[in-house]
Amino acid sequence: MKLNQKTLCAMAATALLSGTAMAETGFTFYGRANVSVEQQKVGSQTDMVMVDNASRAGVRANRDLADGMSVGAVLEAGTNLTSGSTKTDKLFAREASVALNGGFGQVKLGRMPASVAYFATADYVSNHNHDTGTSSDALYDFLATGSLSNAIGYASPKIGDLKLEAQYGLKKATGTGTSDTTAVNPIALAANYGMGPLQLALGYESAQNPKTPAAVSASQVTARAYYSMGPLGFGGYVQKSSGTNFDRTAYRLSAMYTMGQNEFHVNYGSAGNRASVANTAASQFTLAYNYNLDKQTKVYAMVTKVANKSAAVYTPGGFATTNSSGQDLQSIGAGIRYNF
Repeated sequence: MKLNQKTLCAMAATALLSGTAMAETGFTFYGRANVSVEQQKVGSQTDMVMVDNASRAGVRANRDLADGMSVGAVLEAGTNLTSGSTKTDKLFAREASVALNGGFGQVKLGRMPASVAYFATADYVSNHNHDTGTSSDALYDFLATGSLSNAIGYASPKIGDLKLEAQYGLKKATGTGTSDTTAVNPIALAANYGMGPLQLALGYESAQNPKTPAAVSASQVTARAYYSMGPLGFGGYVQKSSGTNFDRTAYRLSAMYTMGQNEFHVNYGSAGNRASVANTAASQFTLAYNYNLDKQTKVYAMVTKVANKSAAVYTPGGFATTNSSGQDLQSIGAGIRYNF
């Protein structure tokens, strides 16, 4: 959208007149720029590509209220630095929410960035590259993430070392204002518990089975443990998925060793046969190295591979070519990640 001189002057005047109000409200512009150059192999096809690894840009606004309460809002857009475009036609597709905070915890309304169950489990142990791009977790069953529009979220205050979180997505309304009866309300629950160097979590998701377009209910429970011992951190999760033609067990193991500005990462995941159907299993292996230029900037190198059985089609993000059943995926690359 082009702005003429009159519009720009009006915006400047508004900003000057609202200076007092802005001083009472904290604004933060933040984001992540993450691009890699990779040699990707899908089946027998090999390509040299540039990959955007979930780059983003957003703004947070926070304002203190009376009685120890505060209100905040987040508008976050996914950006593609390889093309300069947004990820979707919706500008703030990653998150668009308002939250009220107080001694009761936090109540959030709007579009949620991802499931609290995912953040508590798979994301927590995926230390390399923020679980983005071709080395992201291809085996985790996402049942709520991506469906949490028109959602309500709640996070409890800390109860000792325990924190509880919940999300509930409303059925999308049609153009007539009535409820869409074919939709299933996504639900996500998470419990995080800290025991010093040992961090534990339990996540639960329930929603429409993404593998079948009909409104078939599916759910998953994931348990996570992570232990830190000086420069070494290691852990993983176990996930049990349930539903019509959806039953499956998967696990992921992850380890990270830091030495000065250097990080060494290795992880391995395995997903069993879906609903006991032969050859629907898969595994994933990633070996990576990160060098921290400062607290916000890293350069990294990695090799990752997803091995699909003949009837499996697991695919992490970032691959330029879509795989078919039984095709393996592999990528070797290096990149730059800058959080601001």
